[in-house]
Amino acid sequence: MNEQPQGASESSTREPRISQPLYTRPMPGGGYVRVELVESDESAVGAEHLRGRVVMERRTPAPATPEEEHMVVEDLEGDDPNVIMAELFRIARDNAAIARRVLRRQQPIQRTD
Repeated sequence: MNEQPQGASESSTREPRISQPLYTRPMPGGGYVRVELVESDESAVGAEHLRGRVVMERRTPAPATPEEEHMVVEDLEGDDPNVIMAELFRIARDNAAIARRVLRRQQPIQRTD
């Protein structure tokens, strides 16, 4: 009998898995911000890349729609884990950096033509 680990028959187009948050802190006014490491499927990646992100989850009295449950504030990928993690932690600790990124994502794209 040939046994395979559970999930071994899944295709290589699996969704990336999110590891446990590496850093979490409360936001002023409610909610929290966290730094996550995104684990990709090793067989789908030729070279090892680290991917991480800063996620903000708002806490409001009104129920959030699924799109509002959390917002990816920054998503970074690279080869050097020290550089990627340092930048993500820097952003996650800086309320102004988070606010700037949230505002950029909420602004409509303005065309110049």
